Parts: sequence; C-alpha cells; structure tokens
Amino acid sequence: MLPFLLSVGQDLRVTDGKIEDILNEEKGSRVAGEALYFLSLDWRNSHFKYEQDHLHPFEKFDGNKPIAVSMEDWRNWRGNRNRLANLHSLEGRSNASKSDMRLVDYYNDMNDSQKEEFRRQAFIPEDVSLELENFNEFYEKRKEILTVKIRQLLG
Repeated sequence: MLPFLLSVGQDLRVTDGKIEDILNEEKGSRVAGEALYFLSLDWRNSHFKYEQDHLHPFEKFDGNKPIAVSMEDWRNWRGNRNRLANLHSLEGRSNASKSDMRLVDYYNDMNDSQKEEFRRQAFIPEDVSLELENFNEFYEKRKEILTVKIRQLLG
C-alpha cells in the first residue's frame, strides 16, 4: 500500500475522489513527491537525486497569455501549473539545465530515442501538442494517464 494513500484518511478504498485529491497535489507537497516517486519506480536510478519538475515551466504562466486563450482559461491554467499533472521526476542536473525552457523546446532538443524515453517516463500523451497554447488539452490528457497509473498502483 502506498504511504500517501494513508494521509488521505482512514478509509483505504480507492475512489475517484481520492485519486483526484492526489492529482490536485502541488509541487513540494509530500503527497506529490511520493506519487512521483512511485510513478517512476520502473526507471528511477537509486544513485541519482530526483527533483519535482514542471513539464510546462511555472514561469511561463507569469508572462503574457497566448492570444487565443481567454482570461478565464489563463487563470485556470495558472491554477493548474503547479499540480501533479504538470509535474514529473527529473534528475537534478537535468532539471538545472532545463530550467524554464518551454516543454516543446526541451523535447525538440532530444534525439528520437531520448524523445521516446522521455514520453514513457513522464507519461506524455502522444496525440497532444507540447506548445503552451495547448496546455489545457495536455493537462487533461496527462491527468487521464496519471489517473490510470495511480489506480494501478493503488490496486
């Protein structure tokens, strides 16, 4: 049983509400850290230190909003930028070099095998643009993937 489930309450049933609570956790929280840890167990190297990294950089939501995005959507995106569906585990040195690079640029700097590995490890949806203008679609589809993965972890 995963430790972060115990922090949700005494009822150990896996419910959609509990999974939603986990997905709404924010960067830096114990629950987000433990969720990312368990989601990365199949590829994590115990010799490296990993950090919680924003896929779409936090800072990119502080600048000008994309023209095609409404103010209401932009406010919602800014509210979701720090949640689990926009986070993944990244080795510390890689995180430092990635910094606030746009996700699409970070991805495009990789060769084909690195792209494939990144998509697998970070649960990147295949059929969604990685441009910030498509954040909502990316976020919702990644949330669906994480919901399935968390449900599998919790049994």
